[in-house]
Amino acid sequence: MINFGLILTYLLIGVAIIACIVSPILQIKNNKKKTTKMIMPIIVLVLIMFLSFLIASNEVLPSYTDANGALISTNLSKIVGGALISFYLLSLFAIGSVLYSEFVYKIFKNGKK
Repeated sequence: MINFGLILTYLLIGVAIIACIVSPILQIKNNKKKTTKMIMPIIVLVLIMFLSFLIASNEVLPSYTDANGALISTNLSKIVGGALISFYLLSLFAIGSVLYSEFVYKIFKNGKK
């Protein structure tokens, strides 16, 4: 009985993943004008991650060891640094968006569009 539940769960997760992939593709196919609006955020996100990776340092300090005591590689250090920098940038953007929408926009525009 437990095997049936697990199989059903895996099947439903697979259907959800396929639906999440196919739905935007159909949306792009049906409406060509919205294609740039859908693709631009993805391009900006990839650009932020790429620039963060380029900015990150590949320095490995002696305290950077894994569970076995071996040092991590310089490439892994650069990937982790790039991920942290992109996290910080995206967090600042999210906080700035919230502050703009809650305070600045309502103060200067009085909440009217």
